[in-house]
Amino acid sequence: MTLTEPSPTSRRNAALGAAGTALLWVGLRLVMLALFLGKEMHARGDVGYYFSKVTALPAVGLDRTLTEYPTPVVWLLQLPRLLGARDGDSYLVVFMVLMALLDAGLTAWLWWRDRGARSRSGAASYWMFFTFLVGPLLYLRFDIVPAVLAAAALLLLTRVPAVSGGLVALGAAIKLWPALLVAGLFGRRDKRAGVWWGFGATGVVLVAASLLAGGWDRLVSPLAWQGERGLQIESVWATPTMVNVLAHPGRYYIQLSPFQAYEIFGPGVGVMLVVASAATVVGGLAIIALAVKAWRSRGHDLATAAMTMTAIVAVMVVTNKTFSPQYLVWLAGPLSVLVLTGAKRTRTVQERAMLVLALALALLTHLVYPLYYGWVTDAGPGQGRTTMTLVLAARNVGMLAFTVMAFGQAWSMLGAFRGRERDSIA
Repeated sequence: MTLTEPSPTSRRNAALGAAGTALLWVGLRLVMLALFLGKEMHARGDVGYYFSKVTALPAVGLDRTLTEYPTPVVWLLQLPRLLGARDGDSYLVVFMVLMALLDAGLTAWLWWRDRGARSRSGAASYWMFFTFLVGPLLYLRFDIVPAVLAAAALLLLTRVPAVSGGLVALGAAIKLWPALLVAGLFGRRDKRAGVWWGFGATGVVLVAASLLAGGWDRLVSPLAWQGERGLQIESVWATPTMVNVLAHPGRYYIQLSPFQAYEIFGPGVGVMLVVASAATVVGGLAIIALAVKAWRSRGHDLATAAMTMTAIVAVMVVTNKTFSPQYLVWLAGPLSVLVLTGAKRTRTVQERAMLVLALALALLTHLVYPLYYGWVTDAGPGQGRTTMTLVLAARNVGMLAFTVMAFGQAWSMLGAFRGRERDSIA
Protein backbone atom coordinates (compact mmCIF):
# COMPACT_ATOMS: atom_id res chain seq x y z
CA MET A 1 0.00 0.00 0.00
CA THR A 2 1.43 3.38 -1.02
CA LEU A 3 1.46 6.45 1.19
CA THR A 4 -1.28 8.06 -0.89
CA GLU A 5 -3.51 5.00 -0.99
CA PRO A 6 -6.32 5.01 1.58
CA SER A 7 -5.96 2.42 4.33
CA PRO A 8 -8.64 -0.25 4.83
CA THR A 9 -9.65 1.55 8.02
CA SER A 10 -10.11 4.90 6.28
CA ARG A 11 -12.09 3.23 3.51
CA ARG A 12 -14.29 1.51 6.08
CA ASN A 13 -14.82 4.77 7.96
CA ALA A 14 -15.71 6.51 4.70
CA ALA A 15 -18.23 3.80 3.87
CA LEU A 16 -19.78 4.06 7.33
CA GLY A 17 -19.92 7.84 7.01
CA ALA A 18 -21.62 7.59 3.64
CA ALA A 19 -24.13 5.06 4.96
CA GLY A 20 -24.87 7.22 8.00
CA THR A 21 -25.40 10.29 5.84
CA ALA A 22 -27.70 8.36 3.52
CA LEU A 23 -29.73 6.98 6.42
CA LEU A 24 -30.03 10.43 7.98
CA TRP A 25 -31.20 11.89 4.68
CA VAL A 26 -33.79 9.15 4.20
CA GLY A 27 -35.01 9.43 7.79
CA LEU A 28 -35.44 13.20 7.71
CA ARG A 29 -37.13 13.10 4.32
CA LEU A 30 -39.56 10.41 5.46
CA VAL A 31 -40.56 12.67 8.35
CA MET A 32 -41.06 15.50 5.84
CA LEU A 33 -43.23 13.22 3.71
CA ALA A 34 -45.30 12.27 6.76
CA LEU A 35 -45.79 15.96 7.59
CA PHE A 36 -46.88 16.63 4.03
CA LEU A 37 -49.37 13.76 3.95
CA GLY A 38 -50.62 14.72 7.41
CA LYS A 39 -50.99 18.43 8.17
CA GLU A 40 -49.38 20.17 5.20
CA MET A 41 -51.18 18.93 2.09
CA HIS A 42 -52.56 22.42 1.53
CA ALA A 43 -49.04 23.62 0.70
CA ARG A 44 -49.27 21.81 -2.64
CA GLY A 45 -51.28 24.66 -4.13
CA ASP A 46 -48.42 26.23 -6.07
CA VAL A 47 -47.57 22.94 -7.78
CA GLY A 48 -51.18 22.67 -8.91
CA TYR A 49 -50.89 26.23 -10.20
CA TYR A 50 -47.75 25.31 -12.16
CA PHE A 51 -49.55 22.31 -13.67
CA SER A 52 -52.57 24.34 -14.74
CA LYS A 53 -50.39 26.99 -16.36
CA VAL A 54 -48.13 24.66 -18.34
CA THR A 55 -51.17 22.62 -19.38
CA ALA A 56 -52.83 25.74 -20.78
CA LEU A 57 -49.62 26.90 -22.49
CA PRO A 58 -50.49 25.64 -26.01
CA ALA A 59 -53.83 27.47 -25.88
CA VAL A 60 -52.79 30.81 -24.36
CA GLY A 61 -49.18 31.11 -25.51
CA LEU A 62 -45.91 31.82 -23.74
CA ASP A 63 -46.60 35.54 -23.45
CA ARG A 64 -49.51 34.81 -21.07
CA THR A 65 -48.01 31.91 -19.14
CA LEU A 66 -46.38 32.36 -15.71
CA THR A 67 -45.50 35.96 -16.54
CA GLU A 68 -44.36 36.53 -12.96
CA TYR A 69 -41.35 34.30 -13.65
CA PRO A 70 -38.52 34.51 -16.19
CA THR A 71 -39.22 32.65 -19.43
CA PRO A 72 -36.85 29.71 -18.67
CA VAL A 73 -39.03 28.84 -15.66
CA VAL A 74 -41.80 27.84 -18.06
CA TRP A 75 -39.41 25.40 -19.70
CA LEU A 76 -38.34 24.07 -16.30
CA LEU A 77 -41.92 23.52 -15.19
CA GLN A 78 -42.73 21.63 -18.37
CA LEU A 79 -40.20 18.97 -17.38
CA PRO A 80 -42.61 16.87 -15.24
CA ARG A 81 -45.01 16.69 -18.19
CA LEU A 82 -42.20 15.65 -20.48
CA LEU A 83 -41.43 12.88 -17.98
CA GLY A 84 -44.92 11.50 -18.24
CA ALA A 85 -47.10 13.50 -15.82
CA ARG A 86 -50.55 13.80 -17.35
CA ASP A 87 -52.71 14.99 -14.45
CA GLY A 88 -52.32 17.11 -11.34
CA ASP A 89 -51.47 14.23 -9.01
CA SER A 90 -48.80 12.69 -11.24
CA TYR A 91 -47.37 16.15 -11.91
CA LEU A 92 -47.06 16.68 -8.15
CA VAL A 93 -45.26 13.36 -7.68
CA VAL A 94 -42.79 13.94 -10.52
CA PHE A 95 -42.16 17.53 -9.41
CA MET A 96 -41.41 16.45 -5.84
CA VAL A 97 -39.13 13.64 -7.03
CA LEU A 98 -37.14 16.07 -9.18
CA MET A 99 -36.68 18.44 -6.24
CA ALA A 100 -35.70 15.50 -4.02
CA LEU A 101 -33.05 14.45 -6.54
CA LEU A 102 -31.52 17.93 -6.39
CA ASP A 103 -31.59 17.73 -2.61
CA ALA A 104 -29.96 14.30 -2.53
CA GLY A 105 -27.37 15.33 -5.12
CA LEU A 106 -26.15 18.34 -3.14
CA THR A 107 -26.16 16.33 0.09
CA ALA A 108 -23.91 13.72 -1.53
CA TRP A 109 -21.65 16.38 -3.03
CA LEU A 110 -21.18 18.17 0.28
CA TRP A 111 -20.39 14.87 1.98
CA TRP A 112 -17.91 13.98 -0.77
CA ARG A 113 -16.08 17.30 -0.50
CA ASP A 114 -15.91 16.86 3.27
CA ARG A 115 -14.71 13.27 3.31
CA GLY A 116 -10.94 13.92 3.29
CA ALA A 117 -10.82 16.46 6.10
CA ARG A 118 -9.23 15.43 9.38
CA SER A 119 -12.06 17.16 11.20
CA ARG A 120 -15.31 16.86 9.27
CA SER A 121 -17.29 20.07 8.96
CA GLY A 122 -20.77 18.55 8.93
CA ALA A 123 -21.79 20.53 5.83
CA ALA A 124 -24.04 17.77 4.50
CA SER A 125 -25.73 17.46 7.88
CA TYR A 126 -26.26 21.22 8.07
CA TRP A 127 -27.89 21.23 4.65
CA MET A 128 -30.12 18.31 5.62
CA PHE A 129 -31.25 19.81 8.92
CA PHE A 130 -31.75 23.34 7.57
CA THR A 131 -33.93 22.10 4.73
CA PHE A 132 -35.72 19.67 7.06
CA LEU A 133 -36.69 22.57 9.31
CA VAL A 134 -38.09 24.41 6.30
CA GLY A 135 -40.28 21.35 5.84
CA PRO A 136 -42.06 19.73 2.87
CA LEU A 137 -42.24 23.15 1.22
CA LEU A 138 -38.70 22.35 0.05
CA TYR A 139 -40.21 19.99 -2.54
CA LEU A 140 -43.35 22.03 -3.26
CA ARG A 141 -41.60 25.05 -4.76
CA PHE A 142 -38.64 25.29 -7.13
CA ASP A 143 -36.55 27.60 -4.91
CA ILE A 144 -34.21 24.70 -4.17
CA VAL A 145 -32.96 25.12 -7.76
CA PRO A 146 -31.24 28.51 -7.25
CA ALA A 147 -30.02 27.35 -3.82
CA VAL A 148 -28.30 24.31 -5.33
CA LEU A 149 -26.94 26.37 -8.23
CA ALA A 150 -25.41 28.87 -5.78
CA ALA A 151 -23.76 26.09 -3.79
CA ALA A 152 -22.49 24.44 -6.98
CA ALA A 153 -21.05 27.74 -8.22
CA LEU A 154 -19.04 28.04 -5.01
CA LEU A 155 -17.90 24.42 -5.02
CA LEU A 156 -16.66 24.61 -8.63
CA LEU A 157 -15.09 28.06 -8.45
CA THR A 158 -11.47 26.99 -8.14
CA ARG A 159 -11.48 24.28 -10.80
CA VAL A 160 -13.86 25.65 -13.43
CA PRO A 161 -14.64 29.34 -12.83
CA ALA A 162 -16.44 29.66 -16.16
CA VAL A 163 -18.90 26.98 -15.10
CA SER A 164 -19.39 28.79 -11.78
CA GLY A 165 -20.25 31.99 -13.62
CA GLY A 166 -22.59 30.07 -15.90
CA LEU A 167 -24.40 28.51 -12.94
CA VAL A 168 -25.02 31.93 -11.40
CA ALA A 169 -26.44 33.14 -14.72
CA LEU A 170 -28.64 30.04 -14.86
CA GLY A 171 -29.89 30.85 -11.36
CA ALA A 172 -30.72 34.37 -12.55
CA ALA A 173 -32.78 32.83 -15.35
CA ILE A 174 -34.88 31.10 -12.68
CA LYS A 175 -35.29 33.83 -10.05
CA LEU A 176 -33.54 37.01 -11.36
CA TRP A 177 -31.89 37.95 -8.03
CA PRO A 178 -29.11 35.28 -8.22
CA ALA A 179 -27.40 37.48 -10.81
CA LEU A 180 -26.13 39.50 -7.84
CA LEU A 181 -24.36 36.43 -6.46
CA VAL A 182 -21.64 36.79 -9.06
CA ALA A 183 -20.03 39.19 -6.55
CA GLY A 184 -19.28 36.16 -4.40
CA LEU A 185 -17.09 34.71 -7.15
CA PHE A 186 -14.53 37.54 -7.23
CA GLY A 187 -12.10 35.90 -4.80
CA ARG A 188 -9.31 34.93 -7.16
CA ARG A 189 -8.22 37.69 -9.52
CA ASP A 190 -6.79 35.17 -11.98
CA LYS A 191 -10.18 33.39 -12.07
CA ARG A 192 -12.35 36.45 -12.65
CA ALA A 193 -12.09 36.40 -16.44
CA GLY A 194 -13.41 32.85 -16.48
CA VAL A 195 -16.25 33.77 -14.16
CA TRP A 196 -17.27 36.70 -16.35
CA TRP A 197 -17.03 34.68 -19.55
CA GLY A 198 -19.22 31.95 -18.12
CA PHE A 199 -21.68 34.39 -16.60
CA GLY A 200 -21.88 36.58 -19.70
CA ALA A 201 -22.05 33.82 -22.29
CA THR A 202 -24.72 31.88 -20.41
CA GLY A 203 -26.69 35.05 -19.75
CA VAL A 204 -26.59 36.12 -23.40
CA VAL A 205 -27.74 32.70 -24.58
CA LEU A 206 -30.61 32.62 -22.09
CA VAL A 207 -31.72 36.18 -22.85
CA ALA A 208 -31.57 35.53 -26.60
CA ALA A 209 -33.55 32.31 -26.25
CA SER A 210 -36.12 34.07 -24.08
CA LEU A 211 -36.47 36.92 -26.58
CA LEU A 212 -36.89 34.55 -29.49
CA ALA A 213 -39.43 32.44 -27.64
CA GLY A 214 -41.54 35.11 -25.96
CA GLY A 215 -40.50 38.57 -27.11
CA TRP A 216 -39.49 41.67 -25.18
CA ASP A 217 -42.69 42.10 -23.17
CA ARG A 218 -42.45 38.54 -21.87
CA LEU A 219 -38.76 39.02 -21.08
CA VAL A 220 -39.40 41.98 -18.77
CA SER A 221 -42.79 40.89 -17.40
CA PRO A 222 -41.33 39.56 -14.10
CA LEU A 223 -39.98 43.03 -13.30
CA ALA A 224 -43.36 44.64 -13.91
CA TRP A 225 -45.07 41.95 -11.84
CA GLN A 226 -42.81 42.57 -8.85
CA GLY A 227 -43.22 46.32 -9.08
CA GLU A 228 -47.02 46.12 -8.86
CA ARG A 229 -47.18 43.92 -5.77
CA GLY A 230 -48.44 45.13 -2.41
CA LEU A 231 -47.19 44.51 1.13
CA GLN A 232 -46.99 40.79 1.77
CA ILE A 233 -47.96 39.89 5.34
CA GLU A 234 -44.75 37.95 6.01
CA SER A 235 -42.38 40.68 4.86
CA VAL A 236 -40.17 42.44 7.38
CA TRP A 237 -41.82 45.77 6.54
CA ALA A 238 -45.31 44.42 7.23
CA THR A 239 -44.34 43.59 10.82
CA PRO A 240 -45.56 46.87 12.42
CA THR A 241 -48.95 46.66 10.71
CA MET A 242 -49.32 42.95 11.45
CA VAL A 243 -48.66 43.60 15.14
CA ASN A 244 -51.08 46.54 15.05
CA VAL A 245 -53.78 44.20 13.76
CA LEU A 246 -53.73 42.51 17.17
CA ALA A 247 -54.85 45.74 18.83
CA HIS A 248 -57.12 47.02 16.04
CA PRO A 249 -58.36 44.06 13.97
CA GLY A 250 -61.28 46.02 12.56
CA ARG A 251 -59.02 48.50 10.81
CA TYR A 252 -57.26 45.98 8.60
CA TYR A 253 -58.07 43.23 6.18
CA ILE A 254 -55.87 40.53 4.74
CA GLN A 255 -56.63 38.88 1.43
CA LEU A 256 -55.11 36.82 -1.34
CA SER A 257 -54.03 39.27 -4.01
CA PRO A 258 -53.85 38.68 -7.78
CA PHE A 259 -50.12 38.11 -7.18
CA GLN A 260 -50.74 34.76 -5.44
CA ALA A 261 -49.77 36.12 -2.02
CA TYR A 262 -51.58 37.33 1.09
CA GLU A 263 -51.26 41.08 1.43
CA ILE A 264 -52.39 43.44 4.18
CA PHE A 265 -54.49 46.57 3.65
CA GLY A 266 -55.29 49.34 6.10
CA PRO A 267 -53.78 52.30 8.03
CA GLY A 268 -50.03 52.68 7.68
CA VAL A 269 -49.65 50.17 4.85
CA GLY A 270 -48.94 52.88 2.28
CA VAL A 271 -46.22 54.34 4.50
CA MET A 272 -44.60 50.94 4.96
CA LEU A 273 -44.64 50.37 1.20
CA VAL A 274 -42.68 53.62 0.79
CA VAL A 275 -40.29 52.50 3.53
CA ALA A 276 -39.89 49.13 1.82
CA SER A 277 -39.11 50.83 -1.50
CA ALA A 278 -36.49 53.00 0.20
CA ALA A 279 -35.06 49.93 1.93
CA THR A 280 -34.80 48.17 -1.42
CA VAL A 281 -32.73 51.06 -2.78
CA VAL A 282 -30.51 51.10 0.32
CA GLY A 283 -30.14 47.32 0.11
CA GLY A 284 -29.15 47.58 -3.54
CA LEU A 285 -26.50 50.16 -2.68
CA ALA A 286 -25.22 47.93 0.14
CA ILE A 287 -24.90 45.00 -2.27
CA ILE A 288 -23.06 47.20 -4.78
CA ALA A 289 -20.69 48.34 -2.02
CA LEU A 290 -20.06 44.72 -1.05
CA ALA A 291 -19.43 43.78 -4.69
CA VAL A 292 -16.97 46.67 -5.12
CA LYS A 293 -15.14 45.63 -1.96
CA ALA A 294 -14.99 42.05 -3.23
CA TRP A 295 -13.67 43.22 -6.60
CA ARG A 296 -11.00 45.41 -4.99
CA SER A 297 -9.92 42.73 -2.54
CA ARG A 298 -6.46 41.25 -3.00
CA GLY A 299 -7.84 37.76 -2.89
CA HIS A 300 -10.06 35.80 -0.55
CA ASP A 301 -11.02 32.23 0.14
CA LEU A 302 -14.11 30.07 -0.21
CA ALA A 303 -15.38 30.97 3.25
CA THR A 304 -15.41 34.66 2.32
CA ALA A 305 -17.12 33.89 -0.99
CA ALA A 306 -19.83 31.89 0.78
CA MET A 307 -20.30 34.59 3.42
CA THR A 308 -20.57 37.24 0.70
CA MET A 309 -23.27 35.24 -1.08
CA THR A 310 -25.09 34.72 2.22
CA ALA A 311 -25.05 38.45 2.92
CA ILE A 312 -26.35 39.29 -0.55
CA VAL A 313 -29.25 36.85 -0.24
CA ALA A 314 -30.13 38.12 3.23
CA VAL A 315 -30.10 41.76 2.14
CA MET A 316 -32.31 40.91 -0.84
CA VAL A 317 -34.84 39.18 1.40
CA VAL A 318 -35.12 41.69 4.25
CA THR A 319 -35.32 44.80 2.09
CA ASN A 320 -38.13 43.45 -0.08
CA LYS A 321 -41.85 44.13 0.35
CA THR A 322 -42.43 40.41 -0.15
CA PHE A 323 -41.12 37.50 1.89
CA SER A 324 -42.48 34.14 0.86
CA PRO A 325 -41.51 31.24 3.16
CA GLN A 326 -39.53 29.45 0.46
CA TYR A 327 -37.10 32.39 0.34
CA LEU A 328 -35.36 30.85 3.36
CA VAL A 329 -34.22 27.99 1.11
CA TRP A 330 -32.06 30.47 -0.81
CA LEU A 331 -29.77 30.74 2.22
CA ALA A 332 -29.25 27.00 2.51
CA GLY A 333 -26.76 26.64 -0.34
CA PRO A 334 -24.23 29.35 0.59
CA LEU A 335 -24.56 28.57 4.31
CA SER A 336 -23.82 24.88 3.77
CA VAL A 337 -20.68 25.74 1.79
CA LEU A 338 -19.73 28.15 4.58
CA VAL A 339 -20.04 25.25 7.03
CA LEU A 340 -17.89 23.13 4.72
CA THR A 341 -15.01 25.60 5.05
CA GLY A 342 -15.05 25.23 8.84
CA ALA A 343 -13.04 22.01 8.63
CA LYS A 344 -9.90 24.02 7.76
CA ARG A 345 -10.31 27.17 9.84
CA THR A 346 -11.65 28.49 13.13
CA ARG A 347 -15.11 30.00 13.03
CA THR A 348 -15.80 33.27 14.84
CA VAL A 349 -18.41 33.41 17.58
CA GLN A 350 -20.54 35.62 15.36
CA GLU A 351 -20.40 33.11 12.52
CA ARG A 352 -21.44 30.28 14.84
CA ALA A 353 -24.32 32.41 16.09
CA MET A 354 -25.38 33.06 12.50
CA LEU A 355 -25.46 29.37 11.66
CA VAL A 356 -27.59 28.57 14.71
CA LEU A 357 -29.87 31.55 14.10
CA ALA A 358 -30.45 30.43 10.51
CA LEU A 359 -31.75 27.08 11.76
CA ALA A 360 -34.09 28.87 14.17
CA LEU A 361 -35.34 31.09 11.34
CA ALA A 362 -36.09 28.03 9.22
CA LEU A 363 -38.11 26.49 12.05
CA LEU A 364 -40.05 29.70 12.79
CA THR A 365 -40.84 30.09 9.11
CA HIS A 366 -42.15 26.53 8.97
CA LEU A 367 -44.40 27.21 11.95
CA VAL A 368 -45.86 30.27 10.24
CA TYR A 369 -46.28 28.53 6.88
CA PRO A 370 -47.74 26.11 6.29
CA LEU A 371 -48.46 24.78 9.78
CA TYR A 372 -50.40 27.69 11.30
CA TYR A 373 -50.82 30.08 8.40
CA GLY A 374 -54.57 30.31 8.88
CA TRP A 375 -54.01 31.93 12.26
CA VAL A 376 -51.95 34.66 10.59
CA THR A 377 -54.24 35.34 7.64
CA ASP A 378 -57.38 35.59 9.80
CA ALA A 379 -57.61 39.25 10.81
CA GLY A 380 -60.00 38.51 13.68
CA PRO A 381 -58.92 38.41 17.34
CA GLY A 382 -57.86 35.21 19.07
CA GLN A 383 -55.05 33.57 21.02
CA GLY A 384 -53.85 31.60 18.01
CA ARG A 385 -53.60 34.70 15.90
CA THR A 386 -51.71 36.56 18.62
CA THR A 387 -49.26 33.71 19.10
CA MET A 388 -48.46 33.22 15.43
CA THR A 389 -48.24 36.94 14.70
CA LEU A 390 -45.64 37.22 17.47
CA VAL A 391 -43.82 34.19 16.03
CA LEU A 392 -43.82 35.92 12.64
CA ALA A 393 -42.54 39.13 14.23
CA ALA A 394 -39.78 37.21 16.02
CA ARG A 395 -38.79 35.58 12.74
CA ASN A 396 -38.56 38.95 11.03
CA VAL A 397 -36.53 40.52 13.85
CA GLY A 398 -34.26 37.48 13.75
CA MET A 399 -33.90 37.85 10.00
CA LEU A 400 -32.86 41.47 10.43
CA ALA A 401 -30.26 40.45 13.01
CA PHE A 402 -29.01 37.67 10.74
CA THR A 403 -28.65 40.10 7.84
CA VAL A 404 -26.67 42.60 9.90
CA MET A 405 -24.35 39.84 11.13
CA ALA A 406 -23.89 38.34 7.67
CA PHE A 407 -23.15 41.68 6.04
CA GLY A 408 -20.77 42.67 8.82
CA GLN A 409 -18.95 39.36 8.62
CA ALA A 410 -18.68 39.52 4.83
CA TRP A 411 -17.38 43.09 4.92
CA SER A 412 -14.84 42.21 7.60
CA MET A 413 -13.65 39.05 5.85
CA LEU A 414 -13.25 40.86 2.53
CA GLY A 415 -10.99 43.43 4.17
CA ALA A 416 -9.08 41.08 6.45
CA PHE A 417 -6.59 39.64 3.97
CA ARG A 418 -3.62 41.73 2.96
CA GLY A 419 -1.08 39.26 1.67
CA ARG A 420 -0.76 36.79 -1.16
CA GLU A 421 -3.98 35.72 -2.82
CA ARG A 422 -5.26 32.56 -1.23
CA ASP A 423 -6.77 29.78 -3.21
CA SER A 424 -10.32 28.68 -2.60
CA ILE A 425 -10.69 25.42 -0.73
CA ALA A 426 -10.44 22.58 -3.23
